[in-house]
Amino acid sequence: MARDGTVGFWDGSPDREPHPTGRDSWAALKAMETGPRRAVLDQALTGMFGVSLDTSTDTNDEGRVTLGGETIVTLRKPTNAFLAQNQLGFLRTYADLRGDRLSEIVMQTGDIQSFFALVGYMAPDATKWTLALNQAIYRLCTMIEQPLKHAFDVARPIAMTAKVQPIIQTPGHGSWPSGHATESFASATLLTRLFYNRAFDPVQQIADGNELYRHAERIAMNRTVAGVHFPTDSMAGAVLGVTLAEALVRLLDGETEVKARTFHGDAYAGDFTLKALTDALAGNTIIETTSVTLTADIIPAWLRRMWADAKEEW
Repeated sequence: MARDGTVGFWDGSPDREPHPTGRDSWAALKAMETGPRRAVLDQALTGMFGVSLDTSTDTNDEGRVTLGGETIVTLRKPTNAFLAQNQLGFLRTYADLRGDRLSEIVMQTGDIQSFFALVGYMAPDATKWTLALNQAIYRLCTMIEQPLKHAFDVARPIAMTAKVQPIIQTPGHGSWPSGHATESFASATLLTRLFYNRAFDPVQQIADGNELYRHAERIAMNRTVAGVHFPTDSMAGAVLGVTLAEALVRLLDGETEVKARTFHGDAYAGDFTLKALTDALAGNTIIETTSVTLTADIIPAWLRRMWADAKEEW
């Protein structure tokens, strides 16, 4: 009614030129609302990464993650019998920490980003693009880890003994790799590049135990404290999260050579700590490290602009 009362007669002809005509893809993306922009970002990332499994069989002992068609992560799962023999003992030891860690564990079931915000200032207005990329990393990890969990279908601790009695509800999907470890180590890797004014070297930063990786370690370990994950689940998740985030960061920085890693989960019987991860990364036995070369043009121009603006926030 307001239009009818103010416009009067209109024959349908135009009377102005659209202002945004011809704007670049980054300007168009910045003008989008959060939901649509998130969908564009997620499609770009999931289009770059993939999960390779043998779909001709109901069981998979090995799964691969690809980037631009090249394999960057290979995971070889442990058997349930191997876990029962070599990993259940850690659950008994870690259970002693439940009283101290309960509040963290409960919060971390749905929020791990806040723990990384203890290290670097993160707010929607001041660090808009850092947050957008970090949250996209979490969603990307979910899209990758869940098909692997489904294919591997490794049993949870509660399936092996009634005595573990987790202090939170055990998820109904497979245990290996740990989603919390994947997401927290991917996030720590991305934010290591942004938060710290130093050369980007995730393996060295893990060995040094920077603040972000110490939080990632604690988040992952808390899942064992809670009784829902084995240490090897966290080791697999850490390898997956670090490798995919490191590869993405290097491509965003204009590099084309990225690390590729294989984790022999079928042979790893140990605990999960930053020290254990450091030793495995250095040994090239439990974790084998090679390199692959990718093409820089798999990164959209607008994503490079987003990355540049995220770096300017620090």
